[in-house]
Amino acid sequence: MKPVIIAIVGKSGSGKTYMAEFLKKRMNIPTIVSYTTRDKRPEETDGVEHFFIQDHEVPGNGDMLAYTIFGGKQYFALHSQVPKDGICTYVIDEAGLECLIKEFCDRYLIIPVAVKCSEETLLRRGIAPSRLARDKRRIRLDDSFYDCIIINNGTIEEFENKILSEINKL
Repeated sequence: MKPVIIAIVGKSGSGKTYMAEFLKKRMNIPTIVSYTTRDKRPEETDGVEHFFIQDHEVPGNGDMLAYTIFGGKQYFALHSQVPKDGICTYVIDEAGLECLIKEFCDRYLIIPVAVKCSEETLLRRGIAPSRLARDKRRIRLDDSFYDCIIINNGTIEEFENKILSEINKL
């Protein structure tokens, strides 16, 4: 059986990273941690949210699982990060997801998942209007592209229940 990648996309603050962390904690599903050339934010830890590297450290395309440029910074993951058997999650943007499916659907079983919530909810969660504006410039994939769409406008408990319910359907 091919390795399974649950590829999670969503706007800033939608809950995509929380979903990956929840699945790791609750179901022991490991997460692929992306590499990025963007600066580390004060609350981030290298190797947890991302591996933070310099432009000259970006490898050639040979081992790249997915690659995208967002906000002028590079983001990517490597094939070597995917467990040989089993399942993992990967938080990715729409452009990276589209590339991942186009290039590697023969090598991996890719399950695209969208986490969505209202702009009102994002603002209430403290997402800066500038990040919301930046997210609007990203490419958008039609809802039919996803195997699963989870709406996250409620409580953490409601979101966790929706995650478990949807993952058990896959």
